[in-house]
Amino acid sequence: MRVVLIDDDATVRENLKILLSIYAPGAEVVGEANGVQTGLTCLKKHKPDLVLLDVEMGDGTGFDLLAKYGELDFKLIFVTGHNEYAIKAFKYSAIDYVLKPVDPDDLKVALEKAALSFDKQEQNLRVANLVQNKQSSDADQKVILKDSETVYLVLVKDIVRCESEANYTHFFLADGRKVMVSKTLKEFDQLFEGQSFFRAHQSHLINLLHFDRYEKKEGGIVYMKDGSTLPVAVRKKDALMSALENL
Repeated sequence: MRVVLIDDDATVRENLKILLSIYAPGAEVVGEANGVQTGLTCLKKHKPDLVLLDVEMGDGTGFDLLAKYGELDFKLIFVTGHNEYAIKAFKYSAIDYVLKPVDPDDLKVALEKAALSFDKQEQNLRVANLVQNKQSSDADQKVILKDSETVYLVLVKDIVRCESEANYTHFFLADGRKVMVSKTLKEFDQLFEGQSFFRAHQSHLINLLHFDRYEKKEGGIVYMKDGSTLPVAVRKKDALMSALENL
């Protein structure tokens, strides 16, 4: 696997080379660059299989570089020192990343994913969504959802609710579509933290933007605007009232 490292910190690049020699002994670092322009030249020259890309560099961002390069024909791992808010953009787009200072275990996991086969069109969709989310307001954020056959690009605000089924999560969308994703509800509860979502029950995560009404019966019942009805856990009743007041 031919690898290119693009980071404006030479120490980070050296550390990455050491870690690659340990965790990806079959990888060959064929080029290095310290910015957008040098990175663009390096990519065109070496045609790598995998790129480890910094976000903030002296002459621009990693996103600027990708925009200039055009359609991606390599696998990509971002290396970033960004905060949790910015990291959410990577998670929404299901883009692999490692945080600085680079944790060897995190890099190992990312490299193992990179060693698998990948769909070039799907990756370009993910990266395009990442760039778009970075430029969009909270209200226009989109998330990548993938079932066994299809990749969906969905406005977060159009998700009505999520329902757990073992290690799968069913997404119910405002247009009536239903998407089943092979991730747990807990993962999406964490992903949408800080948004208009509320974990009303062990099996249900609801988007309060689509809330219709609440009826007090034991824990209670929530009615959503799409006509669905969901139970509210007894212990969640007060928290739901508070969330609705603060919406």
